[in-house]
Amino acid sequence: MNDVYGQCSCGSVAYRFTADKLIAYQCHCSICRKVTGSAFSTTLMAPERSFSWLRGEDLVSSYAKENGYRNNFCSRCGSPVPNKFRDYPLFNVPVGSIESGPPVEIAAQIFMGSRAHWDSSALGGRQYDEMPSLDEMLELLGITASLND
Repeated sequence: MNDVYGQCSCGSVAYRFTADKLIAYQCHCSICRKVTGSAFSTTLMAPERSFSWLRGEDLVSSYAKENGYRNNFCSRCGSPVPNKFRDYPLFNVPVGSIESGPPVEIAAQIFMGSRAHWDSSALGGRQYDEMPSLDEMLELLGITASLND
């Protein structure tokens, strides 16, 4: 297992978790583009059992939509920070907040049907016009086995 550390831009919010591998996805939906100010968000899922806040949990603010979308961010600098993934024992972790850990593998591109017309990035991983089933997504990220541990 590898220790993975991350923090917001100003350093007020910090976290750690352990993982064998870091497998992420990139979301091209309009919400993720607006939240990140870029072509897509890059996110991975960390197991809740190994996740801990090192500092600043009380500084975490949240924005949620009725469709289940949620974005946590530092209330001081606005940087995205991890958030609990629905009722699963997982945290969504914005890859850009990770400071150290193993290399990140991109397993999937989701909401390619909503991809920005100006985005010409070369992308890795499987591509989906919409969101794949949750079971398929978790399997791509190598999560299904760890949920049963």
